[in-house]
Amino acid sequence: MPGRRFFLILMMFCSMGAVAQDLDIPLFEVADRAVLGIPVVAYDRWGCTVADIDRNGWPDVNNVKWRGAAGSQVYLNFNGVFTDISANSPQLIAVESAGNANRTPVYVDFDNDGDRDLFLGTDKAHHLFRNDNNIFTDVTAAMGLISGPPGFFSVYGYEMSSWIDFDRDGDNDVVVNQTNNTSLIFYRNDLAQFVNIANEVGLKGVLPTGADGDRGYYTGRMQWVDFDNDGDPDLNCGYLLFRNDNGHFNEVSQSVGFTPGPTMWFHEWFDYDNDGDMDFFKFLGGSQCFKNEGGTFVDASQEVSLDLFTRPHQASCNTGDFDNDGDVDIFVQINGGNDPDNEALLLNDVDENGQISFVDVGSFAGMLTIGDRFGAAILDYDMDGLLDIFIPSQDYGYIMYHNLGPATPNNWIGFDLWGTKSARDPLGSLVTLYAGGKRQMRFTKAANTWKIQDNPYVHFGLGQATSIDSVVIRWPLGNVQVLKDLTINQYHKITESSDTGVSDRPAQAPAAFTLAQNYPNPFNPETCIDYTLPAAGAVLLEVYNLSGQRVAVLVDAIQAAGTHSVRWHGNDDRNLPLPSGLYAYRLSAGSMTLTKKMLFVR
Repeated sequence: MPGRRFFLILMMFCSMGAVAQDLDIPLFEVADRAVLGIPVVAYDRWGCTVADIDRNGWPDVNNVKWRGAAGSQVYLNFNGVFTDISANSPQLIAVESAGNANRTPVYVDFDNDGDRDLFLGTDKAHHLFRNDNNIFTDVTAAMGLISGPPGFFSVYGYEMSSWIDFDRDGDNDVVVNQTNNTSLIFYRNDLAQFVNIANEVGLKGVLPTGADGDRGYYTGRMQWVDFDNDGDPDLNCGYLLFRNDNGHFNEVSQSVGFTPGPTMWFHEWFDYDNDGDMDFFKFLGGSQCFKNEGGTFVDASQEVSLDLFTRPHQASCNTGDFDNDGDVDIFVQINGGNDPDNEALLLNDVDENGQISFVDVGSFAGMLTIGDRFGAAILDYDMDGLLDIFIPSQDYGYIMYHNLGPATPNNWIGFDLWGTKSARDPLGSLVTLYAGGKRQMRFTKAANTWKIQDNPYVHFGLGQATSIDSVVIRWPLGNVQVLKDLTINQYHKITESSDTGVSDRPAQAPAAFTLAQNYPNPFNPETCIDYTLPAAGAVLLEVYNLSGQRVAVLVDAIQAAGTHSVRWHGNDDRNLPLPSGLYAYRLSAGSMTLTKKMLFVR
């Protein structure tokens, strides 16, 4: 590891020509804006959102203005060409003309009619616009949403909204964050009306106080995430983590080791090490990585060399497999200031020993040095399987970085999920892909963070794998669908199947206590162990050598009923490597015990 870090530090000061070739860096070009159909308008733009608004299979774009007169545009995409439909929605224009600064517009199908509606937070209020054949109609009051601040005024207003089917009734609910308000607004979606249930679910008075605008830097950026893999959505508000315990939220940050610094502009959750749980990345106020180890967190910033990334004026972070090699990379936008360098593209690089490092290759990937910009969104605008980047800019109008891919092309596969019993827009689905000896995982969501919504399509790079073994979808209601024999290098529309055990109620707990054979087996460098619990309780998963000595404890915790998965890297409890050989793994829960054998080949 010391040698590896020296190499990365050396890269910061030396030419990277050979390194760039060795990493096979994806190359980006600025797409011809005349061909795209989006006019160049220099305007005070901060942020953008991307989603397939009309569900025609092509990702659309909302180019967000900051302050002043109406200026945002809604562009529909067909075959890689965009058309401005903003003028069709006078009620949306009227809200913007009031001089409101837009926070994070979020596109989500709240009424389950098959198209995506718009939830818009501004300085003074939040608004819900129903999509009626691509015309956005203001239904805020009709749906019972608060039309203005409850008893106070904030310069910064409604920072974010985050959507998910919290109560598993088949429609998406929403949490709204309001600057300088210690309570979140939690709207339960009853389809005909939204009802604020923040108090009954434990989200009243849970946020810190601060000067007007300050709290937004601490807890104003929200994301839903199932960090403990128990099948229900947990809530992350900046440096605070709220675990969902049977429908009630408990703040557990310190107890699970989740301790990033308080300044929290931009962050993201994703499984960077493909071990089956969601890890946390934070930018601005210090770049940090918190590795998720079975529901507890360890600061791995130095381990993945993220501590070397110290560039100031970071303006957004987005994730995706930009080189299609099978692991997730990070795009970090740099907002000028005293750091006019190119945006950063942090490639997820795995060496021959399995060591992961994030390497900034933005200068060699074609990233530009241009004026003021704030916010970016990830999409595959031309549906060629390579993730592109859309960036609004005050000085430049906007940039569409068209991804040309690495010199050696990799394979890929993508999914557009449609719920049936689950919400039509099935946010909170967990998609796991098995291919090329890897397991990859994606958790579907709407808004990423402040002023950003990436296209909610599920995209996986496959590297040189020429097929997939399977894709497993855990839908929001808990039912599981397994698909095989899918064609690679194309997107698939996946409709929630009626034969997956979907019912009008959440899926029931497994009827049996089971322990699956590990996979792969034999294994090197890691293996996966799956098991099911028919009831919640204390769980112990241990590894023994052939002499009967316990060498590792993989799980020792209270776990919910359901399916669970654990990765083991062949190390003991001191994180020291074990020798090759035959090992037994034993699962105990209550009075039940199951044991299986596995072969480790170092």
